[in-house]
Order: sequence, then structure tokens, then C-alpha cells
Amino acid sequence: MRIVSLGKTGLRVSRLCIGTDYASIYGGSPLGCDILLKGFSLGVNFWDSSESYGSYPAIKEATKVIDRSKIVITSKTYSENMDGAERDLEDALHEIGTDYLDIFMLHAVDTSEDFNARKSVLNFLLESKRRGIIRAVGVSTHSAEMALALADAPEVDVVLTVLNIEGLNIRERNLQLMHSAVRRLYNLGKGVYLMKALARGRLADRAEEALRYAFKISYVHSVSVGIKSLRELETAVRIEEEIDK
Repeated sequence: MRIVSLGKTGLRVSRLCIGTDYASIYGGSPLGCDILLKGFSLGVNFWDSSESYGSYPAIKEATKVIDRSKIVITSKTYSENMDGAERDLEDALHEIGTDYLDIFMLHAVDTSEDFNARKSVLNFLLESKRRGIIRAVGVSTHSAEMALALADAPEVDVVLTVLNIEGLNIRERNLQLMHSAVRRLYNLGKGVYLMKALARGRLADRAEEALRYAFKISYVHSVSVGIKSLRELETAVRIEEEIDK
């Protein structure tokens, strides 16, 4: 499993990121922790989570076994105000059992109006970064236009966005525009990783083809794949490693 520098953040991440948006798996089931630990043994050191995923229990259990400094953990907040974001950050730290997060994001920012409305949250994240509570500030978006705009936001270190073989879940339904946005972010030194490579299961019958498509994009640092079983994990690892040969 190839490890790469996540833009200019100073973080080093695996090309495969484990997406944990399955509360039934990562919310207390032993399987969630098993997936994270098995992934780490296969070279996967990047875990994507959020306050809304219910996945902190598995992450907490896994970090009891793995040296915390060897894992890159993302979490996010939907909050539009500083108090809510502060609660979400404190909850993440407490429920995971860590004194810092590698990346903390404004979650689901799809318009410039939304981004501007959440400036107080962004300022809170920047202050948290200065205090060492988070290491990088991020934004997740489903919009290619927003992703392009984030390229010109110096305070944003990492962007998580949608890109898959059919362009599903992209707000503008414009696959080429999203490719242009992602390439620009990458070239400007932002950390860039992808979500919904399988379009929330809509591409499950083409999973191998869809994963190969995503991993072959040279201007993306990592691909977050929602993993629900050890078999899915091993398949994703195999595909990434075959492409990286």
C-alpha cells in the first residue's frame, strides 16, 4: 500500500482510506474494530469519520491497539455556528479517546453562500489548529464549483469531494468539471481525497472497475471507500496495490 504526502499538510496517508459511515459496523460491533486493525496490518493508515457516522466506538477500540501517531483520522461537523462545532470537536476527541484530530472538516459545503455562512466555524477550526488540537482544516463538498472555489481559500488545507466513474452524486452532474477542480486543488498543494467512489452502493455491481478508475487518478492523494467487511477491505487493498505496481 503506497503512502503519500497529503498535499502540504505534513500528513502521510495511505492511498486507500477506510470510510466508516456505517453505524451498524463501526458503532460497537467487533467487526468495525477488526476492519480497522486488519487495514492497518495491510498498510492502511487513514480513517474517515464524522460526528454523524456513529463510528467513534470502533476507532476508539482500534487506537487502544495501534499507536495513535501512526493513524490519520478525519472527523467533520455540520454545525453552522461555533458552539455547535466546538461540541462536535470535543465529542470526537472524547469519544475516540485522543487529544488531537489530524483533520477536522466543515461537512457538506456545497455553495459559496454556505461556506460564507460558516466562517465563524472556519475561524474556530483555524484557532483549534493554532492550538494543536487539529492538524489540518478541511471542507467536504459534493460540488465541483465549490471545489474549484476552495482552491483559492488559503485557510483550507484538505478537500474531500465526490468523484466516480459515472459522475454520480456530483451536484452539477459534470464529471469533467470535477476532474478539473480536483486537479487544480492537487496542483496548488491542497490535500485531496475522494468519497463515494462506489456512489453509496449504486456502482456495487461494477465495484472493481469503479475502484480502479478512482485509484488511477494521479491528482488524488487517497480514495475513501466505505468498508463493511474484511472481504471488501482486502479487495480494495488488492486493487490499489495492483494499480501501484
